Amino acid sequence: MRKFVLLCIVAVMMCGTSYGWDRRAHATIAKIAENHLTPMAKRWLDKYLDGKSIVYYASYADDFKPELLMELDFEPSNAKRKVTFPHTFEVDDDCTVFKGMRNGDKFVKNCVYLADRYAADLKANHGNMSDSLRVLSIAMLVHWLGDMHSPAHIRYPDDQTIGRYPVVYGNKKLSKYHSLWDGVLFGSLFPWGFSDCALLLDTHSPQEIAEMTKGNVYDWGKDSAMASRPVHEYKEGAVINSHEYRNRFAPLAESQVCKAGYRLAKMLNEIFE
Repeated sequence: MRKFVLLCIVAVMMCGTSYGWDRRAHATIAKIAENHLTPMAKRWLDKYLDGKSIVYYASYADDFKPELLMELDFEPSNAKRKVTFPHTFEVDDDCTVFKGMRNGDKFVKNCVYLADRYAADLKANHGNMSDSLRVLSIAMLVHWLGDMHSPAHIRYPDDQTIGRYPVVYGNKKLSKYHSLWDGVLFGSLFPWGFSDCALLLDTHSPQEIAEMTKGNVYDWGKDSAMASRPVHEYKEGAVINSHEYRNRFAPLAESQVCKAGYRLAKMLNEIFE
């Protein structure tokens, strides 16, 4: 366990990339979730994470990707796919989330299915898991709930690209439209630390939170896909007015981060009830 944590710390220091929001957004989501954990869930998480906040693990899935994938039995025969990470999900025409692994391929882009599977496994077996597997499973859930609410992480029938093509944003050429949702937009909207971001965004009433957290993880995925559809109107080579784009999608960015936090809290509360 200590060796794993040490390796993760080294990885955090060495790696600056993020896939699905940026580090600040992932940390904000985890902080919002932490604000809404039940006392029971807090006690279990405090025990299992050696007193560390779930915020500490918010970006581990990116920072420690190759080793983490192998630790969790994601070990493809093709070495190039060792960095393939299931951080997106697919939907059909009415935004219903594809369930399961296509043809048994555990590398299908389906973080919603994997979040559901890992949550069920933790709920049933967390008391019997090894320390390292339990920590990794919790870390994956914290990250996947963030990823599935990032508008650029949804694959539609007519658009499987997740924005991996160039656009012009303001006066800057971006090699990937995807990067707008991997840091550019959220960072420009909330140029503060994650605690301040959480403080500013976590303002919903209990009734509003109850409405946002209705249903299960597949319902949440469908809601995310429906809300995020307009983001995918911008195609390769688009020239985007940054001011207009920010005004159009700031409410979506705020809403998705809050929903991710509240839904993560609900999932963890149910696992450790």
